[in-house]
Amino acid sequence: MKRHPAYLGAGLLLFAVLACNLSKNSNNSNNSNNRNSNANANKATPQPTRAADADVYVDKIYMAKDNNGQAGDETTSYAPGDRTVHCIIELNKAKKGTEVRFVWKAVDVAGSRNEDIKTIDYTTKSFENKVHGHLTLPGDWPTGTYRVEVSINGVLDKTLDYTVE
Repeated sequence: MKRHPAYLGAGLLLFAVLACNLSKNSNNSNNSNNRNSNANANKATPQPTRAADADVYVDKIYMAKDNNGQAGDETTSYAPGDRTVHCIIELNKAKKGTEVRFVWKAVDVAGSRNEDIKTIDYTTKSFENKVHGHLTLPGDWPTGTYRVEVSINGVLDKTLDYTVE
């Protein structure tokens, strides 16, 4: 029986594609397990609902310390006396009129569970792809876990937890 080289080549290509996809899925699941290994099972983190073909979306999100009213060093943990917390997002592209919403929440704080603290809405201007939201408390922050939920054009895009210790 004679084997046709085209079938052999197609089979090898299919094998390589499947092997890469399995490796990619395995790495993603390991990374998400590592990120969530310290998470409390009682916390329900809302899942992003962004469509796969969304025009504008959050490319990067991070929290930052306060530096005289501006975002300073990147962090995920604050001291109770850090009165102002900053959340910075970088959008995949600058598009005038993009509606950004920051919802600040107390996830697991003494006396509060999954309570909204404040909602901040912002609409981008031309050539603006970096949006900065901040929240200031006049007194010390209660220790615990907090979250920022970021929606783009009315659709939940990213969430980020941070702590006050």
